[in-house]
Amino acid sequence: MLKRILSFCLAFLLIGLQLGTVLGQEDYRLGPEDEIEIRVWSHDDLTRKTRVGLNGTISFPFVGEIKARGLSIMELQKELERRLGPVYIIDPHVSISVTEYKSQKFFVVGNVQKPGTYPLTKPIRVVEAISQAGGIASGTISKPLSGAVAIIIRAQPGEKLDQPKMPDQTPANQKITVSLSAALAGDPKQNLEIKNGDTVYVPNLVYYVTGEVKRPGRYPYEENMTVLMAVTTAEGFNEKASARGTYIIRENSGAKQKVKAGLDDPISPGDTIVVPESWF
Repeated sequence: MLKRILSFCLAFLLIGLQLGTVLGQEDYRLGPEDEIEIRVWSHDDLTRKTRVGLNGTISFPFVGEIKARGLSIMELQKELERRLGPVYIIDPHVSISVTEYKSQKFFVVGNVQKPGTYPLTKPIRVVEAISQAGGIASGTISKPLSGAVAIIIRAQPGEKLDQPKMPDQTPANQKITVSLSAALAGDPKQNLEIKNGDTVYVPNLVYYVTGEVKRPGRYPYEENMTVLMAVTTAEGFNEKASARGTYIIRENSGAKQKVKAGLDDPISPGDTIVVPESWF
């Protein structure tokens, strides 16, 4: 009787462990190079770590090769239990956990605290991806500057990436620009779901001043900046400047537009403030 109770308790414990594994990893689909640990209750000799091969399979005692690519943890557990019992083991209980994620990943680069490669272990969106990288380097993801954006570069079908793809090396049809403030507000069209192989690029918030100023160049953007503040940062107008003729070159939906601007008008990240020469 005591043996039955003990067996029941151990089985219940194993089921609980399985449930915890599933709840934590249920959305993850196995792929090549992922490492997993397999345990069979009351058969410690069968406990082992194994890596999913490039062909998408694993090998296990008694059952040989099993296709693991594309299976969830629970699906692979059930398949192993089906193949092990009842011929080899009566009523087998299998527990599987991922010990190293290798097949699905994404990259976060640019103006973030911790740029790098991150495992895609569950469905996540842009805001969470940037949060995993420590947030925006010039602030926090919870309160991004007005105009802050992220550029999502999609991996192409069949493309295996070991490093991020940068926007300036990628065709326009493979890039999606999203507003971080709108994404944080919960707009699903801006807070896109991250896919395997995606690169999330957060550009530095800068603006440019060119033309008849004392120090033309590239400058860090600050919230609520105006044209006059931008020109002042560039050490002001020179003696040839036409202050009234100042205008902004602004990119909108991939096209550059010339925008007439007064000195008190606000600027946006990426703007180029142009100060022309006065003819009088």
